[in-house]
Amino acid sequence: MRKTIQNSFADLTIASMISPDDPLKILFDSIDFSFIYKLCESKYHSVGRQGYNPQSLFKALLLIYLGYASSERDLAKRLVFDGRLCYLCGFSYGNTPKHNTFHYFRERLGEDAFHEILLNLIAQALCLVKSKNLKLSIDSSHIEAFPSDKDAQWGYKSKDFSFYGYKVHLEVTTTPLPVAVSVKVTEANKWDGHFLGELTDSARKEIENTGKTIKAVIADAGYDSTDNAKYLLQHNITPYIAENPRNRKNSIYTELIKVTPDGKLLCPGSVELCYWGREHKRGRVKFRCGLFKQKGQGCLFRQCCFQKSEYGPTFYFKEDIDIQNVLKAIRSKKTFKEIYKRRTVVERFFNVLKGVHKLTKLRFRGISKVSSHVFMSLSAYLSRVIAGLKLNGELIHI
Repeated sequence: MRKTIQNSFADLTIASMISPDDPLKILFDSIDFSFIYKLCESKYHSVGRQGYNPQSLFKALLLIYLGYASSERDLAKRLVFDGRLCYLCGFSYGNTPKHNTFHYFRERLGEDAFHEILLNLIAQALCLVKSKNLKLSIDSSHIEAFPSDKDAQWGYKSKDFSFYGYKVHLEVTTTPLPVAVSVKVTEANKWDGHFLGELTDSARKEIENTGKTIKAVIADAGYDSTDNAKYLLQHNITPYIAENPRNRKNSIYTELIKVTPDGKLLCPGSVELCYWGREHKRGRVKFRCGLFKQKGQGCLFRQCCFQKSEYGPTFYFKEDIDIQNVLKAIRSKKTFKEIYKRRTVVERFFNVLKGVHKLTKLRFRGISKVSSHVFMSLSAYLSRVIAGLKLNGELIHI
């Protein structure tokens, strides 16, 4: 593969016509793309015809996600006729790649290489962030896939809205220019809360390498679980997580039951409760009414407890009471609402990715190719962030 090219007279002429204020020139000049060549060097053979510089091919692919082309075929045509785009990407005028070259380039690099490129861009952006104690906001968004995509699954945003595709789980900083610090693509049927620890662990590695720390993580009620809170507290990160109204509260706190001196548990009707197992995933113990076999016969509260269902009332005890007390204390602070409002940063982040950087315009099948597509969309946004932080602290317009 070529590392450098010899500029022709046409290239020099095109270069002299490009303005120093050209937004695309500013964007490409602000970023260090030199690591791409070393990253891709092992993926090319030393025998045979030399291919195009992978650094130039990546820049060209980035043009699709920056809005300069609609597809790889359209990109190849534009590079042929637009000398400005051709020169800024690093190609020689009259010697530009065909559309299938970009397809093979995606195949050659694969998901892991595109992820490594994204991580490098994240590191470059974090180095420009002035704040040392960062607050992160986490959320997920859906991408609809082709019906023929075998890797995709059915997911639900609400009772009335279902989709077939994937989820993009993202964690970003809440600084004026949000920076994506970790990302993961999963099937649509995965629960968001399972990935808070994994994303935050990945974010910690990236952030600590730049001499910064994570002060807090902000999440909606979908991430409300004892395991997530425990993970954050163990790493000295304050969990600003909204309470999930569907979670059953501890029955002791709500004063629904009484504990006798000999340790028996009594419901409001003074009926002894029966142990009914432990829910490992939710970290709680379940008890049922002691008269469930008689369907409440002989109890004054029978009509209230067995009116809706013959199953009868149930009571829960959360095992990790200390973690629940900490979450309760954090939510009761006056600053909780103010800090929790910053969670909307990640929602606006997704809106930019979908509206400008083609996140939802999926043209691929398979979770690996979809992941590469997501990484390219994020790379396009981070390129604008890096250029903006170096210029005036605002997102550069393209």
